Amino acid sequence: MDDKPGLGEKLAFFSGVFGGVLMSAGSGFLLLYLTDVVGMGAAAVGTLMLVARVADGASDPVMGYLVDHLPPTRWGRFRPYVLVGALLCVFCVVALFVVPALLPNAVVAVWITYLLWGLLLDLFLIPMTSLVPAMSGDPGTRGQLAAIVGVTGLFAAAMATGLTLPVVGALGGGTRGWLTYVIGSAVAGLCLVAVMVLKVRERVVPLSPERYRLADVRRVFFSGRAVPILLLSKVSVQAASGALTAAMPFFFLYYIGDQRYLSAAAFVMAIPMVGGAIVVPVLGRRVGAKPLYLASLGVSVTGLALLMVVPSDPVPVLACFALTGVGFGGAVALSLVLLAELTDYTEWRHGFRTEASLAAMTSFASKAGGGIGGGLLAYTLALTGYRSGGVAQSEETLTGILMAQSLVPAGIGLVGALAFAAYPISREVAREAAERLAGRRTAVVEPA
Repeated sequence: MDDKPGLGEKLAFFSGVFGGVLMSAGSGFLLLYLTDVVGMGAAAVGTLMLVARVADGASDPVMGYLVDHLPPTRWGRFRPYVLVGALLCVFCVVALFVVPALLPNAVVAVWITYLLWGLLLDLFLIPMTSLVPAMSGDPGTRGQLAAIVGVTGLFAAAMATGLTLPVVGALGGGTRGWLTYVIGSAVAGLCLVAVMVLKVRERVVPLSPERYRLADVRRVFFSGRAVPILLLSKVSVQAASGALTAAMPFFFLYYIGDQRYLSAAAFVMAIPMVGGAIVVPVLGRRVGAKPLYLASLGVSVTGLALLMVVPSDPVPVLACFALTGVGFGGAVALSLVLLAELTDYTEWRHGFRTEASLAAMTSFASKAGGGIGGGLLAYTLALTGYRSGGVAQSEETLTGILMAQSLVPAGIGLVGALAFAAYPISREVAREAAERLAGRRTAVVEPA
């Protein structure tokens, strides 16, 4: 069996990952939209982001179990559900901006819409993340697929950060500009996801046709250190990334005082991100994913912390964002390599594959981390006297914005690095698991 996707299939996979980010391009600016366009208070929005994202993230293990137990189709175990999830996500992300625009005082309606978006996002993210271990069993190919996810996701997110405000302004700004941008990007992203669904293949199938039980999920998650440690680290990294991204519009608009540098920072950060996401997984095949993951987190934390001490001039500030980009690029790409290794390790140790249940960690980490990061930013702004509506801010607020851009994400990232230091799956353990599984599959295909 050919276990290696060709160039066309990898390009299709790239289009789907890019489309997934494009569908939700406006969501990274939801805090700015709700405070400065709709007029909601920063603390109220922060509570919404923190409580709602963490709460709906609690459903992710159940959703992962359900995805693993959905009936397989002739198109694969995951691809059809990627498309269904994408359709539902497009509807919800548009509603995130339409509902508060039509009902600016309907706080309950905003909460319901935000919770619904988080729940339905699982139906897209979990099957799509599950494709990495399902498309190939070859470690090198998995590293390439992880690099595609890392490069594409980070670059698309950086593009969204850099282009959203200029594009919204070109579309007329205000509510109309935001709604036009959100609807257009969501539909374009959905089309790219459809290309991926039509073109990629799922090659790796479970050795056993028997489905695991919920009791087996508890055993996988709590019988050792691997899953809890990786989950805590991923939540921390996503929270740091979420806080970093959410703070950037406020940082450049108010602290630096020139919104134009937001686009420059996004692209300056994107190029090192792409480099880190490409190079680090390749190096990981030589020295192991764990040490390079820790090194990547260390680089990103250093870049963020330096923002507190460098002058507020564009050149040193942009240099800090570039250094941060290198670290986050490597960490995000390696997190998928680690997830694929954990999938093999789980099947080797327990006898069944749990792609979707383990991929649910990524969905939970993304939502819980985004909620924590956005919530901490909002609370920092509120505690330092931030005033909604795009007005001038006090010196205390400007200091709070600097801390929200620097010390808050750096501290969260440091927590993730310290937790991951105890991760038990080394390069040698991951290699042994892959070799044992390959031997079992050979025995099944060619019985003695």
